[in-house]
Amino acid sequence: MSASRTGFRTRTSSRFRSRILAFSAALTVGAVLGVLGPLLINATDPVGHPVHLVLSAGWSWAALAFCVGLARESRVESVVLAVASLVTAVIAYYLTKLGQGQYLTLGRGDPSGATPYVSWGDFASKTLGWCVVACVTGPVLGLAGNLARDHGLRGLPFRMLIPVVAVVEMSERLDVEAPLQRPIVDMTWSGVRLVAVAALVVLVGRAVMTWRLRPSAGQADK
Repeated sequence: MSASRTGFRTRTSSRFRSRILAFSAALTVGAVLGVLGPLLINATDPVGHPVHLVLSAGWSWAALAFCVGLARESRVESVVLAVASLVTAVIAYYLTKLGQGQYLTLGRGDPSGATPYVSWGDFASKTLGWCVVACVTGPVLGLAGNLARDHGLRGLPFRMLIPVVAVVEMSERLDVEAPLQRPIVDMTWSGVRLVAVAALVVLVGRAVMTWRLRPSAGQADK
């Protein structure tokens, strides 16, 4: 009985540590994503600006929640951590923009216009609004990531989710926004789309090969 209880306590403690580490990692990655996007907005070098474009894209935020869900075996944990990571990213994003002075405005009562103040209403409305979006989309993306753990054909549609989102978003941006942007923007979005298409080809090809090899393996066992 003593050994059994000791083993149970050890497993419980291990699971608890695993959950704490997973929660901390999800919040950390979310915070990094939220901070780096606006932090690199003024970067002009060949690395910093493309990184800003990638991290500020919607598919990157979707990939955050998806990957968090993919990393956990429990569906409940996948959903909860996906939401937590997205909410953390949203708060970090708008706090960074606040620190950059984006929500500063001039007081109307000051004729000189030398007394700026923070427009807390604008800051709060955007932060809360996107937190709501995170709470709505996070569970879907986290669950999709968890279901993508199935390496068979059933998990294929879920594994294809983020590359498909990236292709659609980048194609839309290239059609609508790219003509008005610098060449580096067009190159970045085209590169992301190319990588996403390549990922789709690899995912589908791997799934088909796995499916075709399964009957052969079964016959070999017989």
